[in-house]
Amino acid sequence: MRSSLAGAALILMALTLLGCGEETPEGASPDPWEAVELPRAKDLDPSPGVFELELEAGVGKARYVAAGTTPVWTYNGTSPGPLIELAVGDRLKAHFSNALPEETTVHWHGLRIPAAMDGTMAMQNPTQPGGTFEYEFVVKDAGLFWFHPHVRSDEQVEKGLYAPIVVRGPNEPSADREVVWMLDDVALEADGSRPEYLDDESKMLGRHGDTLLVNGVVSPTVEVQAGELLRMRLVNAANGRFFNLAMSGQTFRVIGSDGGFVPKPYDTDRVLIAPGERYDVMLVVSAEPGEKLELTNEPYERGHGTAEDPPMRVATLRISKQPALEGRVLPAAFPDIEKLPAQAVDFPIVLNEAMVGADMAFTVNGKAFPDVATLSVPNGSLRVLGVSNESEMDHPFHLHGFFFQVLAKNGMPMGADTLANKDTIIVPAKGSLDLIARFDEPGMWMYHCHILEHAEGGMAGLIQVE
Repeated sequence: MRSSLAGAALILMALTLLGCGEETPEGASPDPWEAVELPRAKDLDPSPGVFELELEAGVGKARYVAAGTTPVWTYNGTSPGPLIELAVGDRLKAHFSNALPEETTVHWHGLRIPAAMDGTMAMQNPTQPGGTFEYEFVVKDAGLFWFHPHVRSDEQVEKGLYAPIVVRGPNEPSADREVVWMLDDVALEADGSRPEYLDDESKMLGRHGDTLLVNGVVSPTVEVQAGELLRMRLVNAANGRFFNLAMSGQTFRVIGSDGGFVPKPYDTDRVLIAPGERYDVMLVVSAEPGEKLELTNEPYERGHGTAEDPPMRVATLRISKQPALEGRVLPAAFPDIEKLPAQAVDFPIVLNEAMVGADMAFTVNGKAFPDVATLSVPNGSLRVLGVSNESEMDHPFHLHGFFFQVLAKNGMPMGADTLANKDTIIVPAKGSLDLIARFDEPGMWMYHCHILEHAEGGMAGLIQVE
C-alpha cells in the first residue's frame, strides 16, 4: 500500500467547481481545509507498484466571483485535476481521453520518462477531440511534479488544465501537516467571464490575472495550530506570474525544489517561484492561538516595472485556540546528490525578443521556433547549455526530460551549498546561467521559456538525443 499524505488535510480539493462537493448543512462548522482539498486520483489496479487511472480532459465551470461562473477546462471534472500520488519505481498507466473541443496532449512536467510519453508534438501526434492515448512509464525520482497540455498551452493551461503529482522516496521528513498547493491567477470580468482578447501587456509579460488562486480557490483561510510543523509543497501553474511568497514573522526552510530534496536545506523569508517551478518548504508556525498569518505575494522586479505591482494576499492561516505544540524540529540535511563535473559550454542559447512586423516574437539565438536550429547530442553524454538572456525581463528556462545543475551564474562558479537538481530556473534579465545535464534518454526533447505566451511566441527549441 502506498504511503499517504500525513494528516487530515494532506491533499487539496477545489470545491469552487460546481457540483464537486456537497453544501455544508445549516448550522454546521465547515472544516476550513475542505475548501482547498484536491481530489485524489483513483488507482484502478490493486497490484503493488502499479498506478492505473482514467484521465479525461473536459469542459466545466467554476465560481470565482459571486456574480457568475467562469468556464474552465478540467481533468476528471475538476480544475486543478486530481492529485496523483506515487512511490519511486511505480509504473503509471494513464488511459487518456479528450472531451475538449480541440486537440491536446498531456506533458508530465519534470518527470524523467521516455520521449514518446512526454506529450509534445516533437514525439506525439496530438489527441483529437473524442480521441484517446495511452501514457505508460516508470517514475524514477522522488519529488513534486505536475501535468498539463503542450498544445496551445498558453490557452489550455490558462483555462485550468493542470494537476499535481507527488512521488515519494525513502527519506520523507515527518510533519504535522503536509499540503500540496497549486498557485495560479486568473483575469476575470465582473460577471466571472474571461477577457475576450489578450492585451499588449499580457503578450509581453505573460498573462497576469487580478485574482489569485490556491487549488482553484480565491484567497482561502485555513486553520493551523501554533507550533505546528507544516510542510508546503508549492507549484506555480500560472502562465506568467512569478510568486514571491512571504509570511509575516515566519521563516521558510527550503528542503527541496524541482528535482527533489536539496542536500543542504536553507532558510529564507521569501520564496520566489517562477512559472513551472516547484518548491518544497517547511516551517514551524510561530504565532499565538487566535492570531492570523497572511501568505502574500510580494512585488518582484522581473522586468518592465513589475516591482510596482502591489502585494496580494494568497491565503490566510488562522491559528486555532488549541494549546501550542512543542518540540518540532526542522530537517537540517538530506542525502547527497551526484554533482556533475564542471566543463566548458557546449551550446550557447541566447534568449531575446524582437518585433516581427506588428507582432512581438520571442527568440532563441535570433530565431523563433520552429526555425530554431535543433541541437544534437549522443545518448549518455554530459553537455553544458550556456543560457544567456539579452532581454529586459526574466525568463524561466524549462528543459524537458532531464534535470540540470547550475555550474555558473553570470560567469561566476556556483558554490557547493547551492547544489540542486532542477528542470526550470529563472534566467535573469541581462544575465546568464551555465547549466549541465546528462542526456541519457534518446528522442527529441524540448526546451523553452515557461512563460507560456513566450513559448507559444517562439522562445523554444529542440534537443535530439541520438
